[in-house]
Order: sequence, then structure tokens, then C-alpha cells
Amino acid sequence: MGLQYRVKKVNLDLYKRKVEGYKVQFVNQPIIMEDNLVEYISRSAHIPRSMVRACTMAIADAITFYVINGHRVSFGKFGKFHLKVENTCVDTPEECLADTVKRTTLCFTPSTDVKKVLDKVSLIEYEELSEE
Repeated sequence: MGLQYRVKKVNLDLYKRKVEGYKVQFVNQPIIMEDNLVEYISRSAHIPRSMVRACTMAIADAITFYVINGHRVSFGKFGKFHLKVENTCVDTPEECLADTVKRTTLCFTPSTDVKKVLDKVSLIEYEELSEE
């Protein structure tokens, strides 16, 4: 089993020149909803679904609380969460105010363990059905 991909034609700006090319794009599988995730964890850890749901909600609340208070959050062998700010570049430090912030994003950086697992994932070209 591996991740399915398709080849996608793209138009890029390369050194102010329009270039046509191709790149790999993962084929999206259906979104795993919270109920499915809770069920999976409940079965694999032999913990009642209600406890798993309470724990996942508490984890999400804790991560949110700490990152909005300026902390980076390390979640063990899974990875780290932190906030990233995207803002407009200004000419002087005095102009650099809160209104120059375009958006704040929650970022996730996978741990070395997760990266090792991802390095081993095989890629399989997706065969699209033709309409013949």
C-alpha cells in the first residue's frame, strides 16, 4: 500500500518567465472525521470512545491555549506545533505594527520519527478511468 499520485500540468513563473511543467499531486482520499478517528483510537488502545473523545478535546484545547500564549508545543514522538505570522514588509521598525499582520497560522512540524516513516512510504501512480 502506498500514497496515490497523479501527474499535473502546471504553469510556473521561473525568473520572470512563464514555464510549463509537470509535477506530482497526491490524490486526496476522503477526510477522516473525528468520529472515525475516535473509533480507531478506541479499538487500538482498548479505551472507551467517551474517554478518547474527552482526551482528544483536552489535547486540542491545551495545544490551542499554549500556542496562543506564545509557546511552542512538543507533542512527543508526533511533532511540534507553533504559530507563524505573515505580515506586510514595511520600511521602518516604527511602521511595523499589529495592523501589518495579514494572518496567523498554526504550523505543525513532524518529529524525526514521523519523518522516517514518511520517507519509507511508497508512491503509486493513480490510474484514472477513461471514458471510452
